[in-house]
Amino acid sequence: MTLGVFILGFSSIFTGLNFIVTIHKLRTPGQTWFKLPLFVWGLYATAIIQVLATPVLGITMVLLILERVLGIGIFDPAMGGDPVLYQHFFWFYSHPAVYIMILPGMGIISELISTFSHKKIFGYRAIAYSSLGIAFISFLVWGHHMFTSGQSEMAAMLFSFLTFLVGIPSGIKVFNWVSTMYKGSISFEAPMLYALSFLFLFTIGGLTGIFLGALSVDVHLHDTYFIVAHFHYVMMGGTVMAFLGGLHYWWPKIWGRMYSEFWAKISVALIFIGFNMTFYTQFILGSRGMPRRYYNYMDQFQPLHAFSSYGSWILGLGFIVMAFYLIHAIFKGRVAGNNPWGSLTLEWTTTSPPDPHNFKETPELTHGPYDYDKIVAKSTLDQ
Repeated sequence: MTLGVFILGFSSIFTGLNFIVTIHKLRTPGQTWFKLPLFVWGLYATAIIQVLATPVLGITMVLLILERVLGIGIFDPAMGGDPVLYQHFFWFYSHPAVYIMILPGMGIISELISTFSHKKIFGYRAIAYSSLGIAFISFLVWGHHMFTSGQSEMAAMLFSFLTFLVGIPSGIKVFNWVSTMYKGSISFEAPMLYALSFLFLFTIGGLTGIFLGALSVDVHLHDTYFIVAHFHYVMMGGTVMAFLGGLHYWWPKIWGRMYSEFWAKISVALIFIGFNMTFYTQFILGSRGMPRRYYNYMDQFQPLHAFSSYGSWILGLGFIVMAFYLIHAIFKGRVAGNNPWGSLTLEWTTTSPPDPHNFKETPELTHGPYDYDKIVAKSTLDQ
């Protein structure tokens, strides 16, 4: 199994290399770095993390194999090893891995907010550079997972300080997205509703991460349901909401057909309400001392656990509704045309579904991806 994880790690490394080389060498003529969609900047920062962080996971797996096969004491205290060393290796990879998941989502949100606000993205370069900033800082903060593992007070203070720094590039993105919407002509289609959900939920996830970066607070909240709630507000409130927004945004490009906007909005509402019922409740549970990973607990926690479970049913119903209308759209949805949203990025200039080679000929770049102040793209939705 360990060897399998080691081999699978190479897929992440090679994927990262693939993206980096593609972005450097295969941009269409005239597409400079600052005419790239911000989604591509998100993938670029993600690829850097994949290439630099994943080898640490591979090395850890090799050390674990050596320990198991040759009996060399590396992590096992019975053989003179140090289990906290395993934690360091694990989190050195796994904390950047959190940003491997969230950075593409942040890139999607930049596309959605600009498109459905019909407005040029505010602070393009700041958003682009903040993606690289998150990638850089992600390698410096792994120790905040280990405040209760016995590391030195100085190390804990440094990791706490560095953890607060992550809030800066993330905050830059959020403020720029909000500024993009200011005085925009916002249309509330399903992808935009997911983007707005992301802004609300990810902000809560990020803010509670700052709480957990504070040493005194983390000692109380470590390994409680507060951590579970924080993680889900970042990973589901962030990554999954962005993924669902991207799925609905590019669905007509993938299949050439539109889904039911009415049922899509019902699904958004169910998922948003169900998610908050499920996980906001867990902030309260964690702050009251409910530990994570315990199947049994005191009676005083029962009502909140039950309420959280009811929320998960509503959340599940939202996904069931989504599955039905998306599958229905593949066969019975109305024809979408090439550019139903009036977007300006290059993928909307090709056919829906795209040609097997994406473009029949090399596309000509005549404007930037967010030049809504200069160009009004024609919507080609077949009414």
